[in-house]
Amino acid sequence: MYVNVEPAEMFMYRVKLFFDKENPDAEDADAKAYLREHELEPRYLFDDELEGRKYQVMQFGGCYLGKHLEELAQIQRRAVEIEVLTENIQGHLDGLEVDGAGLSPEAVQATATALAPRFHREASFQTGENGEMSAVLDAETVIDAAKQLLKAAD
Repeated sequence: MYVNVEPAEMFMYRVKLFFDKENPDAEDADAKAYLREHELEPRYLFDDELEGRKYQVMQFGGCYLGKHLEELAQIQRRAVEIEVLTENIQGHLDGLEVDGAGLSPEAVQATATALAPRFHREASFQTGENGEMSAVLDAETVIDAAKQLLKAAD
């Protein structure tokens, strides 16, 4: 989901939520569910293309959606945090051997996806000088958790 806030008329603004139609972002389903749960209907709903990508666009009046923007931002942030954690965990699991055999890429992905929520806490993140979020996880802790998860799955 991409959010665009732009001025409309004097003292007013409009909010456009862009949902990639071909490659949905992790938070799209949660953001749309939030809008439905709060009965928030877009003023305009249309398709658009930006930089060769097709989007469904929901346009809202700023005052109408205003108090909900923070929660939508939190939905987006949580999805990004899970993605960052998953990538970090995958890095720790690459080359991991269990019972003398390496994990397939699919098993690494599935294990990282399953472990990410366990490590989802504020202390797991830092922001670099460039402003990008990164995960800081202890490799040994991640590997131990992965081994326990894989052992339980057997």
